[in-house]
Amino acid sequence: MNDSRALATVAVIGDLQPIPGADQIERATVRGWHVVVRKGQFAAGQRVIYIEVDALLPISDPRFAFLAARGTKTVALRDGSGLEGHVLRTVKLRGQVSQGLVLSEHEAGINLDESPVGSDLTDSLGIVKYEPPIPAHLAGQVVGPFPAQFAPRTDAERVQNLHAHWAVLTAHPAGWIATEKVDGSSVTIVRDPADGRIRYCSRNLELRPTPELSSQIVDERIGLSAALEPGMVVQAEIAGPGIQGNPLQLPDLRLFVFNVLDAHRRFLPRSAWPQVALNHAAPLLDLPFPAGTEEAVAQVDGLRSVVGRDRAAEGVVWHTADGHGLTVLDGRDYWKAINNRYLLKHGG
Repeated sequence: MNDSRALATVAVIGDLQPIPGADQIERATVRGWHVVVRKGQFAAGQRVIYIEVDALLPISDPRFAFLAARGTKTVALRDGSGLEGHVLRTVKLRGQVSQGLVLSEHEAGINLDESPVGSDLTDSLGIVKYEPPIPAHLAGQVVGPFPAQFAPRTDAERVQNLHAHWAVLTAHPAGWIATEKVDGSSVTIVRDPADGRIRYCSRNLELRPTPELSSQIVDERIGLSAALEPGMVVQAEIAGPGIQGNPLQLPDLRLFVFNVLDAHRRFLPRSAWPQVALNHAAPLLDLPFPAGTEEAVAQVDGLRSVVGRDRAAEGVVWHTADGHGLTVLDGRDYWKAINNRYLLKHGG
């Protein structure tokens, strides 16, 4: 199972559509993504490089230097150095939502004839995923990297990348369940199969248990890890004051469980979850399975949160009802559709 995200890939322009009232720009469709481009710059069927939202593009690279005027952020790399770049976010131009960046092979200086569609160019372009700094009370003391031997990292594939696989998703015999995607910080809790100790993790790191660690504080309050058998894993969002601006305006820190795995790294259906995990699960939503990627995006447009009263929901995560992971989801049993109105308001 690959836990890294392909942020820059070789892709094909699906179609081009005019934008009402716009003479210089048009809408390109790449997989299930809509991107605003200069009119006449691309043609339907043309091979291009598509770069997704959340990508940080290094402005020291001449190909991306023009983005510096739109704002930059600096991230720490694993070797301890810093990388300054522009983060691609969801924007609206002349009323059209635009997500990502499309480059021709001339602009990128890459011969695409030698790269099959879907080829991952993220590393070769020096692109990294931007993740907001973790607050001190969440980050804790780092023990080491995320222990991927117990569970995958919690990244869910975005629906816009699943256009070619929709028949496979629709055909899953057990069906799908929809849950609210809560905007928080990822938490993974592991009961070590060797010694039974509890291991706390953020999205990318394992953290040392301390009385100040937020995930440990909430866990001990609700008794979640005490219900886990050796080798079991719980993955959840922690949300509330001090986390991502607390967009749901929760009065205190809460965990919203979305995955439980057994000692063999298999996702469990909700019917097999410990009761305490069900008590603190991400809310179920009564939604029909969408007919395609466009409908999945439209379905969450303007969605209201079950968790936060009169607040927008970040989106929906769809899980297989039986917990069965699918090859097209890189072995995971879930994918997500994000509310574009939410992204435009909160960034993303």
